[in-house]
Amino acid sequence: MIPSSPADALGSHAPGVRDVLIEVARSTHNHFAEAHEVSRSRYAMGFGAQWRDLLSGAHDAMKDRGFSSSKLPPAGYKLPVVNDCLVYLWRVSDSSDPSSFASSQTKKNGFGVRPPDPMLFETIDDIPEEGELERVVQAAGGTMPLVLVMVHSSHLQLQSIEWAVAELIEETGKVNLHGRQTIWRPEPVVETMTSDVESFDSGAPVMPAIAPREQEGLDPDA
Repeated sequence: MIPSSPADALGSHAPGVRDVLIEVARSTHNHFAEAHEVSRSRYAMGFGAQWRDLLSGAHDAMKDRGFSSSKLPPAGYKLPVVNDCLVYLWRVSDSSDPSSFASSQTKKNGFGVRPPDPMLFETIDDIPEEGELERVVQAAGGTMPLVLVMVHSSHLQLQSIEWAVAELIEETGKVNLHGRQTIWRPEPVVETMTSDVESFDSGAPVMPAIAPREQEGLDPDA
């Protein structure tokens, strides 16, 4: 069963995961935007190469917080696993459509990953509590949902970050997005106007008084 939204898929981890992924996306964008500006290149190919850094950054940040990972063949991308869900941080280029996300075999393989076997625990301390074990056993019957985090950006601006639960339609190869939501946008720039400037929508403007000034070097009594 496909979760209705990323919050539903990630459970109680959703707020923390969202904040971490936003930070990774913003940091990666700033790094590549600065590099593009320094290079003075007329082409944005170097800026677009950040896709691998996004994946690695998300994986490392989530691993540092104690989450496991799963490797996708054949390219070997490592994706974080949170609440038995894969998390994929993806930059959406101007020429891309999220419905065409599964454009490679590696991405397609992200929709067929099974959760770890709940019976394969290294020690007795690794065995989850009864309620948690039931949830893991149920999840093991199918594949892990894929939470797709979409970064919309150009070398000029990070425009927005969205996330959704992605579902691959086998017949068409297209991807449906469930619970799509914007989780970050840049702060709007608000222009402040000077409060002591009077409006001219009514009345007449008051002209400043102008007094004649004596010319320097002339005797006023001459």
